[in-house]
Amino acid sequence: MNPPGWLQAQVRSHNRHAIWLSILSLAVAALAWNLAYFFFVLILLGLVTAARGDFGPQIPAWIPGTALVLVVVLLVWGVIDHLRHRFAGARDRPIIGWHLFGEFLLLPVRLTFAIWGNFTAIRRFDRGEIEQAWEILRTIQRNGKGHLSALSLIEPDPGRLFRLLTTLQMIDLIDLHRGENDWFYTVRSTHWEEVGKLLASAG
Repeated sequence: MNPPGWLQAQVRSHNRHAIWLSILSLAVAALAWNLAYFFFVLILLGLVTAARGDFGPQIPAWIPGTALVLVVVLLVWGVIDHLRHRFAGARDRPIIGWHLFGEFLLLPVRLTFAIWGNFTAIRRFDRGEIEQAWEILRTIQRNGKGHLSALSLIEPDPGRLFRLLTTLQMIDLIDLHRGENDWFYTVRSTHWEEVGKLLASAG
């Protein structure tokens, strides 16, 4: 297989995984929201029973609606939390603590966002973009590292260059590192030998 064809196969394999993860995230998120709803129903039933005693086999009519309102509140809370922390780094928290309760409650929201995250990981490249991505990978491999300033000579458009580089990262071919003055990329050690052989075969 020629090098660009090999790279196209890597992108296709990545896309298949992203599609399956999107479907899985959708199924798990739907299950999590249903469990959250029933969790709120059980909590409300427990509170009513503790306050009024046994009210018989009939569930009070207001409980399902109140549980649904609590689900909506949970969704709003999760969206606000996501917007506040989406650009934040990892938070230094104890392994065990009360914060885990909030993380547990927000699990349905996190799974919902994961659907879109997995879906947006799907990449569609035409032949020209595959050639450019291979040229970027080849440049990084031959030089040992690729600085953004040098890679911009291959693709001067910052948006397109970012898309090519993030795709190469998603398919586990390159890693991003922070240097003293700027950022640079290297070929991932697990693919260094394989990429080197493809370069040698391509001449």
